[in-house]
Amino acid sequence: MKLDDFVSETLKQIIKGVVAAQKYGNTQDAKVNPITARFNSNTEGHAFCQETGVPLQKVEFNVAVTVTEEQSSMSDGGSVGSISVSPANTNASQNSSVSRIQFEVPVLLPTTGNQVD
Repeated sequence: MKLDDFVSETLKQIIKGVVAAQKYGNTQDAKVNPITARFNSNTEGHAFCQETGVPLQKVEFNVAVTVTEEQSSMSDGGSVGSISVSPANTNASQNSSVSRIQFEVPVLLPTTGNQVD
């Protein structure tokens, strides 16, 4: 996969995940990446909700993504689900790379006693 495709797909998946978390947060009196977030210049890295003054929590993600490309040439082989079946005369080569993705999402946790079902 080319770098620009990797970056694009990674960001799309992060955005999709944040949107889903925001929708759920709205049902639980919580905010994910709230628009009211303000960062305090006196305390680097700390953020709070401008409306309530409640500190935001930073949820840090550090994800390793492994991409494996495999090329094989075989005769009379087959595939069942994720199990690969191939004859003894299969020649295969495999390349893999690991990329790390790190990002943070600020979260305003619930301040009321909502119970999660």
